[in-house]
Amino acid sequence: MSKFKPLAMVAADNPGAFLGTDEAHAEGELDANDLEKVEQVLAESGYITIPEELLTRSYGGPTLLRFHGSGEPSWWDRFFGSDESQVSGSVELVTRSC
Repeated sequence: MSKFKPLAMVAADNPGAFLGTDEAHAEGELDANDLEKVEQVLAESGYITIPEELLTRSYGGPTLLRFHGSGEPSWWDRFFGSDESQVSGSVELVTRSC
């Protein structure tokens, strides 16, 4: 879940392990029914799901953000940051809701 509600991103594993849910599903690492349940809970909670592959694009706007990696910050850095504790806490919240 983003620092800017109502944005959320669903990943089959850690963010970046797959380039989106389609790739994870194709490799047998994500069940379509599980994905549907998670997306339904997010939608019912007022969240908009952003595809992970879009978040890997470079963010060219003004920023004082600290970001993980080299080069320019990405949209992931802009909306979700690189704080893994925030990500894992969000996963627990969604998992408990399903």
